[in-house]
Amino acid sequence: MNIGHARRCLTPQTDEVYLIGYRNLENRLHPATGIYDDVFGNALYFEDGGQELFVLSCDFMEIDEDTAEDAKTLLHERYGISRDCVLLCATHNHTTVVAYHRTWWTGKFEQAYFDWFMETICSAFEEARANARPATCRLGRQEIFGWYNNRITNEPADQEVTVVKFFDAATGEPFAGLVNWACHSATCGPDETRMNSEFAGMTSKKLEPAFGFFPAMIVGAAGDCSNRNTRQGRGVEEAERISSGIAPQIAAIPVETEVPLGGIRVQTVHHIVHNERGHEVALCEVISLGGLHLFVSPCEFGGKFGIQMRKECPVEGLVFGYTNGYLEYWLPKEEYGLSFETQKSMVPKGDPEILVGKLIQASQLLG
Repeated sequence: MNIGHARRCLTPQTDEVYLIGYRNLENRLHPATGIYDDVFGNALYFEDGGQELFVLSCDFMEIDEDTAEDAKTLLHERYGISRDCVLLCATHNHTTVVAYHRTWWTGKFEQAYFDWFMETICSAFEEARANARPATCRLGRQEIFGWYNNRITNEPADQEVTVVKFFDAATGEPFAGLVNWACHSATCGPDETRMNSEFAGMTSKKLEPAFGFFPAMIVGAAGDCSNRNTRQGRGVEEAERISSGIAPQIAAIPVETEVPLGGIRVQTVHHIVHNERGHEVALCEVISLGGLHLFVSPCEFGGKFGIQMRKECPVEGLVFGYTNGYLEYWLPKEEYGLSFETQKSMVPKGDPEILVGKLIQASQLLG
């Protein structure tokens, strides 16, 4: 399989930058008080037998469905890639740019930034496609404790961190990869008004010296997982502390499992939620790269479901949450009523288990 990569700075080049995250806060109606560090998008490109897959993980709070659909259509019409094979992921950063988001409550959408973002996605695709090379894949997994847990029950959640590295088939050198974990990147509290890349973005930057590349940070089933119970602060200093703590542990995970890659196949999955607002549709996918399956959804699944999907996957599995849209919390039955995540949820109790079952079935059908 041929694999390529690209990285793009997504920080607005304007005098005033407005932040997303935390609804109904007065400070989100005013410009950020500074830019602590830049936010980025990390791209991966896969090609095999003429089939293509493009992944872009951004230091954003969410990629709303309309933005994702516009980008998927643009890439399809301009380059011919299947719309089903474009994955736009967010790290769920709450102190990042809002200008791309047309429906966020603050009304700070900027058409010029949105248009620039669309072209930036295209340029990342072009670069990743151009530098794609024959590659092999190795994977490693390890549970890491102490930096986050189930924020509702204060017990361990999905603590497994997966590192995937791609190696140049000719030289054997690692040149691209990703980290898949189940933790909210949102670390800074609502009083932090400096734009920054938060937990995921800072961790990617701190892994670069050890990895030799900036890994795409893919947030999995993190609906009930964060550092809420272990925080020692609510500003960028806390994001620096925990990213500095976890990065060496991630860097030390051995990637010893050879993952055979071959073929790109897609199984779409949907689930209709009936609630007081009417009905809403969760559009999901399972994508097979041969020995690797990607469980793709716009949902914030509970950590229990990430563990289950990987366990019941017939090959190696990765969970892609916050992808191609955003559709609130999908948590286990036993957590309903314990916190705000489920007390006002649009997802009826029991529906998450049904959707996860569908995703697992799709993975098993792909084999």
